[in-house]
Amino acid sequence: MVNLTGSGTATFEFSETNYTILFNTYWKGLYAIAYRRLRDADLAKDIVQDLFVYCWQQRETIRINTSIEAYLRSALQYRLIAHFRKLDVEDRAFTYLYDRMVEVEASIKDNLAAQDLGRMLDKEFEQMPDTMREIFKLRSRDYSVNEIAENLNLAEKTVRNNITRGLQQLRTALSKESPEDYSTLFFVLYILLT
Repeated sequence: MVNLTGSGTATFEFSETNYTILFNTYWKGLYAIAYRRLRDADLAKDIVQDLFVYCWQQRETIRINTSIEAYLRSALQYRLIAHFRKLDVEDRAFTYLYDRMVEVEASIKDNLAAQDLGRMLDKEFEQMPDTMREIFKLRSRDYSVNEIAENLNLAEKTVRNNITRGLQQLRTALSKESPEDYSTLFFVLYILLT
């Protein structure tokens, strides 16, 4: 027996014929609702189709306490809500993963830049005269100009002159190796070594 429009408890036998009637009666209306919410024709068709497939697969256990139309509209609304929840979760997950990927990429670039800078500085330090190299090693360990002079038995003016010439050498190397970062890197080195 088929009661497609009545309110209250609907009586519906899920035979192939009745199912075809159900599908033909409600498919267009349900599709229109889905399309208005989704604005995607293919997705709207898929969700409505999935709803009818579900109804057929669960035909033995479905108990409808309203009209069939109300049941189908309600079932469609639940599917649409589930779809949007899934999209929201996927969007948040994608955003989180994208942000992490950007952070990791920036970290990798920073590490590579630091390694490149370290290699360039090591190369420049190796090319410095022994005294200048020793002065820079001690200065990088926070020795004062006076402490360096005492430690290496040099005049303070000699230590200052070596620091100035060494910084000029590093500035030249930095401007060749990293012209885009030259100002920032040199400023940092200047602060650290003077």
